[in-house]
Amino acid sequence: LARLAHHDPLTGLPNRALLTDRLQVAQAQAKRKGNALALLFMDLDGFKTINDKHGHKAGDKVLWLVAQRLSAIVRQTDTLARIGGDEFVLLLSDLDDNADDIAHTVAAKCLEAFAAPFSVGVADCPLGISIGIAIGSGLSTPDQLLQAADQAMYRVKKTGRSGSETIRV
Repeated sequence: LARLAHHDPLTGLPNRALLTDRLQVAQAQAKRKGNALALLFMDLDGFKTINDKHGHKAGDKVLWLVAQRLSAIVRQTDTLARIGGDEFVLLLSDLDDNADDIAHTVAAKCLEAFAAPFSVGVADCPLGISIGIAIGSGLSTPDQLLQAADQAMYRVKKTGRSGSETIRV
């Protein structure tokens, strides 16, 4: 029951509730240690087209494949979560003075993971990803970090998609 309450049933990734808990812990540690953390808010570009053209079963397969590709990038201490629909969040904690560089390197790896199309049976479907990055310390709230990363992601979408932008909180 605990697994069902804290994980997305389709991808097996942590859900919003577990992400919130881990984000609160990461912020408390960042405040205590004087470290930084980064939150990457990711939204898929072109996912609606896959659902509309190939159906929800194909869309579900793509979401599962996205989770697999992104999971291959993250450290064991990071938290990759699916928070709804085609939105994923990656929490990078316990970062040093190079937090911006680390977040940008991880974002570049995420973008690179989408270079190859996603195979859904009879079709190969290209897909992009827009990434908003919020860099914070223990001084900001989880909601402030999520909101800042979400705003950065929407700015990426407005400028043409499949890229990343950073906000310091």
